[in-house]
Amino acid sequence: MAVKTMVFIDGTWLYKSRAAIFDKLNEPNGFEIDYKKLPVAICEDVANYLDQDVDRVRTLYFGTIPSQRSGFNTGKQSAFYNFLEASCGYDTYIHEVDVNGQEPRNDEQWVVSALSAALIYYAAMDAYDIAIVMGEDENYEPSMRSTRLLGKRIQIVGAHHVINGKPVSQPNAVYLQRMVCDFPPIFIEDHAEEMRLVRTTQKRVCRECGAEEETTWAGPDFFCSQCRSRRHQGE
Repeated sequence: MAVKTMVFIDGTWLYKSRAAIFDKLNEPNGFEIDYKKLPVAICEDVANYLDQDVDRVRTLYFGTIPSQRSGFNTGKQSAFYNFLEASCGYDTYIHEVDVNGQEPRNDEQWVVSALSAALIYYAAMDAYDIAIVMGEDENYEPSMRSTRLLGKRIQIVGAHHVINGKPVSQPNAVYLQRMVCDFPPIFIEDHAEEMRLVRTTQKRVCRECGAEEETTWAGPDFFCSQCRSRRHQGE
């Protein structure tokens, strides 16, 4: 019988941890990440460790976005979150942050609180056997303890933070694993090659004018170059 898992992604942590992924492949300028493969690769790691089939019930992504009254152009972020839902099958939980022209101050705290609440809620609903938490904030420790009291197990996913190829500190994942987790930590950069998005060229029909055009865009909505140009001019 397969073990039920749910993947809980701290979007703020994942964004900051991309540096470790890029460094692993010696690409400081970065590359596109395949978000479809991300939870699949991590679940495969868990399955191999357990030597047992794993059924991924759901993938939850927690993030923030500046509110409209903050005056920021959030179109790109909104499109990214929509892509995670429409094309990658994620459930997204996005909180609006009123930054008032300054950098957000409470986005990380909100993500930790929301993820922690979901972790305990779905454990109480018996939705999973193993929670895979992609995020290593030490403030997850209380909710992880509560989750284990409900008979669930915890797998933490962390990252080695590096500068010029050298770790600058011990990952918090090691601390959490020692205190509250049930398995050795998985480090996201070990899956860097799998996470690199490889785009293929294909012909698609423009949603607006019906013209056919070659593209590498794999999202749900495609607009040809002329329609995209008109849209940008109209902004």
